Amino acid sequence: MAERSFGRVIEDRRHALGMTQEMVAKKVGVKANYIGYLERGMRHPSQKVVERLSGALKLDPQALYLLANPRVRALLNKAKPVPSAASSVWQQFLHDAALQQQQGLSSKEQDALSQLSQAEKANSLIGVMKVIRALRKGFSA
Repeated sequence: MAERSFGRVIEDRRHALGMTQEMVAKKVGVKANYIGYLERGMRHPSQKVVERLSGALKLDPQALYLLANPRVRALLNKAKPVPSAASSVWQQFLHDAALQQQQGLSSKEQDALSQLSQAEKANSLIGVMKVIRALRKGFSA
């Protein structure tokens, strides 16, 4: 299913709220025909207009901005997170049993680190909570 366009989102939301183009225009501070142009994709809104529209229509401003600016959205989708030096050092420590032993970690501490390593692989809040419960159980033993 294709993603809805900026204009379609604006129009659908306006209808859902029972608002006319004139009502939205008044809240945004533009002329009613400009709202019509936006809905039909005939105009490109400024950042300020997007912010005002998001407030008037009770929409997420960031999502609306990205919808209005597909090139920015595409650029952000291409960006890869750059691992920080701290996380790579942490990863090395988590996966280096000899280094952990050298630092004198107890078996409880090593188990806790193993659980933390599992937390990074969790893909849901439930998974994270399972790790937290396992950590608590390990420290209470």
